[in-house]
Order: sequence, then C-alpha cells, then structure tokens
Amino acid sequence: MRNKSLMRLAVCLIGMAAMVLQGCSESGTDRDKLCGSWSSVEGKPDVLVYKEGEAYKVTVFARSGKMRRLRPQTYLLVEENGNLFINTGHRIDISYNEAADVLTFSPNGDYVRKEERP
Repeated sequence: MRNKSLMRLAVCLIGMAAMVLQGCSESGTDRDKLCGSWSSVEGKPDVLVYKEGEAYKVTVFARSGKMRRLRPQTYLLVEENGNLFINTGHRIDISYNEAADVLTFSPNGDYVRKEERP
C-alpha cells in the first residue's frame, strides 16, 4: 500500500513539474518586432502589422473589383505552438527572419520592411 501511494505522489509531482515548465516557457516569436509596414518582393499586396490592445493584427491592402479600388482587410495574428498565422478562410503561416528583417507569408512569399524601426 505504501509503494502505491509513493508512486501516485511521484506521478502527480512529475505532472505538476511538467505543467510549471510549460507555463514558464517563452513565446516563440516577439511579435513587437513584426510591427510596421511591409512590402512584397513579388508584387503582392502590401501589409501592415500592428498592435491593438493586447492583440496583434495584420491588414492586407489589396485592390479588387473593376475599378481596382483599395480594399484593406484586417486579420488577427494568432500564435499556436510557437507558429504564427492569420486565418483568411485559409490558414496563412507567417515566419520572421530577424537577421534579414524579412517577413514570409506562406504562400505569398517574402516581404521587406518599408521603413526602418526606431
């Protein structure tokens, strides 16, 4: 009986330690570094990444219709298991290369920052 109690206690302690370690881990990407205006190197629509309250948003400045009017659309930037994406009806994954300061949207390609960060 004593061995079973010790085993249960050990299992509970290991489970609690795993939860604490998982809760202490840092987020995969510092989203503040993504904020700014971005221009596609492949001629795709420009994007703006910004923080609104606690949420980060991505606005895509696409032209549509016969008159090719600018119709910005805004999406919530979501982080799941360290991966960033926006949901436009389709999941578009986003990655950031800090060394090159390049934002990559899959499948829309690479984006470079329009202006330098302060």
